[in-house]
Amino acid sequence: MKREEAVAVYKEILNLGEQMGSNSFNLKLSKNDEPSEGYQICITMLSDGLVKEQIANIAKTHNLAVREEKDQVIVYKPKKTE
Repeated sequence: MKREEAVAVYKEILNLGEQMGSNSFNLKLSKNDEPSEGYQICITMLSDGLVKEQIANIAKTHNLAVREEKDQVIVYKPKKTE
């Protein structure tokens, strides 16, 4: 996703509550071998099903995908398949 869109989604997720402290977020550019294009929002967090569900709902409204890796939730724009 483009940086501007990533920042807008980041702000929506940050509004979920105080438990989403700004130190737990990272914006990173996708590598060629990753299933995403553009920027990704990486959120380091403890296992909280309700917050993860809210993040997934926000991602869905922006046509984005969510995946989990270890202690991170990653919001990204999937690469287009041709």
